[in-house]
Amino acid sequence: MKQQLKYDLKAGWPTNIIPRLNISAGLYRRNYSYVKIGITTDPERRFCEHKKSHRFEWNRMVVVYRTTSIKNANEVEKWFIENRPDLVNKWNGYSNMCDSQHYYAYFLLGN
Repeated sequence: MKQQLKYDLKAGWPTNIIPRLNISAGLYRRNYSYVKIGITTDPERRFCEHKKSHRFEWNRMVVVYRTTSIKNANEVEKWFIENRPDLVNKWNGYSNMCDSQHYYAYFLLGN
């Protein structure tokens, strides 16, 4: 499968966005063996880093959320890690990212 990066951005408060993203996560889980949520300030760079991973073969990255708040980005990621054990995340605490105008949440999809 061709590796690709797609933007399907939503914005807003985490409490309003999480239910919509949760539906997306369920749909992705039906079609991919592995789904992971992550956050970053640079989706293109982060996807390249994930593609080098030898643990999973990541076919796609779908960037699903954009915010100006690092707190909101962390809240979205944390909710999925705590509430969706079917995702392949391992929570290690608050994500420390450099200051940025925007923070993004994404789903990695792989087989």
